[in-house]
Amino acid sequence: MSKAPSQFRKMPKNLSLKLKLSIAYIIFVAVYGLFVLLPHPNPITLARYGVSVTGLRLIDVSLIVVLALIWLTGFYGYFKLKNYCELIAKDRDGRNVAVLSRGVLMLVLWLPISGSVMAILDYLTMHNPGMKVATDLINDYINLIIPLIGFVFISFGARGLSELAHNRPSHRAINLMAGSLIFIGLAYFQLVSTMPQRETIYHMSIWLILITIATPYVYMWFIGLLAVYEIYNYRRKVAGLVYRRSWNLLAVGLGWIIITSIGLQYLVTLSSYLDMLSIYETLLIIYSLLVSIAIGFVLIAAGTRKLQRIEEV
Repeated sequence: MSKAPSQFRKMPKNLSLKLKLSIAYIIFVAVYGLFVLLPHPNPITLARYGVSVTGLRLIDVSLIVVLALIWLTGFYGYFKLKNYCELIAKDRDGRNVAVLSRGVLMLVLWLPISGSVMAILDYLTMHNPGMKVATDLINDYINLIIPLIGFVFISFGARGLSELAHNRPSHRAINLMAGSLIFIGLAYFQLVSTMPQRETIYHMSIWLILITIATPYVYMWFIGLLAVYEIYNYRRKVAGLVYRRSWNLLAVGLGWIIITSIGLQYLVTLSSYLDMLSIYETLLIIYSLLVSIAIGFVLIAAGTRKLQRIEEV
């Protein structure tokens, strides 16, 4: 296990990683912005929300800016975590932190990939309405598969750290998480099963929805929360108050993203009711979700930044 404050190293100059992440970030922002602003605003959308073309463009630009800032925070957090991995590569916990960093990378890529793909597909659907079903399915599974893979990696890394610290989750904690997720999962299944216009949103039977979407989400939430708890346990065993606080920020950030994911999926089941909201009420919900997601990535970035700084001392 790394004894962060007592080991003195200098950070290697990883300009290659920084350049790759910078290029990827610029491409994502450019693609998303282009395909959001490229098409002319839909007259039906303008009439429905009672906004002008200029007003809708201002809303689009504000969303692009907010998302770009969130993505930047995520990329920055991963960059710091990856550098930290290189600094402790030869330590006992270096391998497990490297696995955990791959999961964080998937979470960081989740939003720009899903956002860019959605913008491209929405643009194509405007010119070919027959693509809508395929577009909705692709969006649904991208938003599921990418974070699911991320939390699988994070769970493996967290389990390895927990074993190194000889501090496995208690029986009581596992039972509490399992019980809570069973309740959350059953409530989620019920909402999905009874949601109005379910087939027009998911375009598949209820059993396919439960098996290929709802159940994987509940599984992701469970392994994610368990990983957060294992990281929390690990940080209790490491030396140094600042080092423990850094891991605590990382754990809280990951937990916050899980909670946001749960809230987002519950919100999807209420999407038919959201259509009746005004544009200002809709924007309030969208910005609230974005702020919630941003909090998770800010916490992750703060924790990984502190970890790297400790190792550079």
